[in-house]
Amino acid sequence: MTSTLKSNLASFGFLRLGLIGLAIVSMLLPMVEWIAIQLIEERLDDSLLSLSAGLIAPVMAPMLIVVMLLDVIMAKVRASDDHTSSGDLYRMVSRVDTILIIVMLAFWIPFLISLTS
Repeated sequence: MTSTLKSNLASFGFLRLGLIGLAIVSMLLPMVEWIAIQLIEERLDDSLLSLSAGLIAPVMAPMLIVVMLLDVIMAKVRASDDHTSSGDLYRMVSRVDTILIIVMLAFWIPFLISLTS
């Protein structure tokens, strides 16, 4: 099971894994900042964590979603061209990207709605 998972992740490629990692980091930064605030019991407005969680991650998230949507389109095109094992890989890539996009939207939509009110 773990060797299959490792081989599937290795076949995703470096750039796609970097994109997935950045998407996960963009969701983890606000949580890490919230945990740090709870532990320290004061808000550090001039810290690097506060800057990255409050300014960089919210701007980075929509851009990552768009790039992941483009990756889904390209994976669908590649999967439709090839009906062998690489086609299965690209179908799995599109599923993983779609799930991650849904999770990112569920995470960031409340923040984006709070900006408009």
